[in-house]
Amino acid sequence: MKLMTYIESAAELETFLKYKNAELDYELILGCDALSRYSKTTIDELLTLVNLAVKDNLPVVLEWDALYQEERFQKAKAVIDHLPLHDFKAIRVQDPGAIHYIKTQFPWMKMQVILENGNHNLEGLKKWEEYLGDQCERLVLSNELSKEMLKDYARELKTPIEIQAFGRILLFYSPRLLLSPLEKEQMRKSTIEASGSSEESPHTGFPLIENQHGTFMFNVKDLSLLDHLKEIEEMSIHCLRVDMRFDNCFSNYLNAMIDLFSGKITEISPEVKKLHPRPLIKGFYNINKTDVLFTKLKNKRTQRQDQNYVGEIVDVERDQQLALLIKTEAFKEGVASSVFMITPEGKEKTLSLPWVKMSTGESINSAGKNDLVLIPYINGVTVKTQVYLTIP
Repeated sequence: MKLMTYIESAAELETFLKYKNAELDYELILGCDALSRYSKTTIDELLTLVNLAVKDNLPVVLEWDALYQEERFQKAKAVIDHLPLHDFKAIRVQDPGAIHYIKTQFPWMKMQVILENGNHNLEGLKKWEEYLGDQCERLVLSNELSKEMLKDYARELKTPIEIQAFGRILLFYSPRLLLSPLEKEQMRKSTIEASGSSEESPHTGFPLIENQHGTFMFNVKDLSLLDHLKEIEEMSIHCLRVDMRFDNCFSNYLNAMIDLFSGKITEISPEVKKLHPRPLIKGFYNINKTDVLFTKLKNKRTQRQDQNYVGEIVDVERDQQLALLIKTEAFKEGVASSVFMITPEGKEKTLSLPWVKMSTGESINSAGKNDLVLIPYINGVTVKTQVYLTIP
């Protein structure tokens, strides 16, 4: 399995070389603020990194993933024209205009085509293969594709594919600068980072970034498929990208990532995962949840089944608690010591109840119909899980 990861400075490169081992198959992604959506590396710093990489014969690829209008696109082309492109094994490109420019002006250069924000269908992906031919080294696919779709695509496509295995999930992008108006004049910077909340839902903590390319908003949860490396490799997907550019991830996780991808360890330890500031999810990998919602509406497992029925899970706060909407008088005389659960997927769980609380946090000994209460968290339980009294 090949590890794709970003290097943003000479210090990071030195650290990577210190930890890497002979068993590690890897490529390093280099970029600069003029070409890459999130990079803070200057052009001079990029040239320094390239010189160091050439000296040590490192496999490096250039990232040109920003999207441009015409004026700024012309400036980006000027940057590309003055870079030592022969020192890179490939270039990663997202903008169709940039793809065409590399194809026509540098036909010898291999491309890793970033298709994360479009071309989710097989027909579109095959058209890119046809258009670029041998110049297309890799297709970088969306994290919105399910496991089954990835398996089918890997079998149907001639070109190797890459997916993201760890990092932030981009939800929204605008070329407009949406955060600058909120800053005072003397506080304006080239990059602004903030945290957002939603007026339409209780969700908070959306990471926000504004830079010269526009404004980016990320999910409140980050993606991690690190527990599925073997399964993904068995699909004939041999390139996984680990994005450690945010939240001190490079310093916190680099050693563990190298050990994982080189086979020194088989899984990331729970202690490493707990360092992460946000919950980690698998996204669409296991199932396309936009489709499964329709099935859940008619799912017999989500319907009340007998007189021992208590209620339904309406919210899940990972590793903390579950919100239970009580629909009967099962807890009227007193809270049970344990409950039995059936998830929408048919999984059965038994949960002891050392405590039950109101939504205000106050512990209670009984609850009535239509009360919303909090109970301890248990892994594998989702919204619409049905709860029953445990019968001896």
